Amino acid sequence: MATINYMTEEGLDQLKIEIQTLKTKGRAEMAQMIKEAREKGDLSENAEY
Repeated sequence: MATINYMTEEGLDQLKIEIQTLKTKGRAEMAQMIKEAREKGDLSENAEY
């Protein structure tokens, strides 16, 4: 069953900003972290990946 969460318009705006930040800056940071892990060798044996 779905849970209904009520929030203010300000709260909704803050969540929208957070989502946008994660989609842009967050993705770039994760891509960089994965790139660095790949440079260190086999990903299956790399705890950073």
